[in-house]
Amino acid sequence: MVKPGLAIIANCITPYRVNLHRLIAAGIPEFTLHTLITHGAADFDWSVDVPPSIQASYFGAADDSPLAGSLRAPMKEWRKGGRLIRHLHDHNVRAVICNGYRYISFLRMIRHCHRRGIPLFVNNDGNIRNERPLTPLKAWIKRRTYAWWLKRVAGVMPMGELGDQFFLKYGADPRQFYRVPYTPDYDAFAAVDAERLHRFRKNYGLSQERRYLVFSGRLAPAKRVDLLIDAFARLAADRPDWDLLIVGAGALGDDLRRRVPDELRTRVTWTGFLEQEELKLAYHASDVLVLPSDREAWAVVVQEAMACGLAVVASDVVGAAHELHADGVAGRTFVAGSVESLWPALREVTAPENIDRFRQRSREALAEWRARVDPVAEVRRALINVGVLRN
Repeated sequence: MVKPGLAIIANCITPYRVNLHRLIAAGIPEFTLHTLITHGAADFDWSVDVPPSIQASYFGAADDSPLAGSLRAPMKEWRKGGRLIRHLHDHNVRAVICNGYRYISFLRMIRHCHRRGIPLFVNNDGNIRNERPLTPLKAWIKRRTYAWWLKRVAGVMPMGELGDQFFLKYGADPRQFYRVPYTPDYDAFAAVDAERLHRFRKNYGLSQERRYLVFSGRLAPAKRVDLLIDAFARLAADRPDWDLLIVGAGALGDDLRRRVPDELRTRVTWTGFLEQEELKLAYHASDVLVLPSDREAWAVVVQEAMACGLAVVASDVVGAAHELHADGVAGRTFVAGSVESLWPALREVTAPENIDRFRQRSREALAEWRARVDPVAEVRRALINVGVLRN
């Protein structure tokens, strides 16, 4: 007997997305999972092993960036939506999870599923603290667009409390909320090979005798790595045994390197982009993840770093930091954009009497959160509630 299909539509392949889909495929065996990828690589072109169990199909070209404007190439996006719809028909898909709503192809899918009675859920990292100021006209258009698709979906899958607040603002029904955050492979991040870690440290000139702050992400304006460099410059004299490790690549790389004071250049290490295995080693070589972003809807790096036992210092807009640890428990939260708020937070967390306690509580806080939030169970609950899966 052919099993019914569950389709998850996403704009690109990432390691954490593949891991979540793998867990859903294993945890909801009543359905055949279909992963439908609509665009090429986004921030980074990860090398990802895609397991057969998630049945990935690709509907966009490699250079079809998901970061391009949502109205770019509208006819191309419309036709892409048609190909997605045909895939649903050809594979007996009974329910759909759409990772977003910003593309014409996704909106066409939402309209089609509503008309055909196929329950569709929107899973997204929307965050009330990441809302940009809009002109009155743009704000009206946004509200009208959200009102249109919210009336046509079976539910919304926010990632945390700030996501709940975001969708409530636009009229979502809280009775149709399901908590489905990004989900990295926690066990893979927690485990580390001592010999590989030794080679990583040697390759980048890192000392096992020193402590490290680490940033992981794009070197882009919204990430505010400049703020981190300025805060580290203030902190450096008080913390002579601490250095800074910057993992990632981006357009601001050269400018940020020039921003480092001459006397601190030997205390700042730049790795460039790292694949998942080396990124894990960077975490295990470090003590504190610092995420100084002005805009950061979720930030899966928070989960990855906490799985490795790092304390976290993050701005107050970061969704995952808000969700996973209370300020002062597994790290500190600071006011986005304020070096006057960031550097005291770093000073507190890096104090010799505090750092090991923050690191220990980080692992505990992640375990407590994972015990409360089970994304596979939430997807199953959603499917039961719309009648396509028995309890």
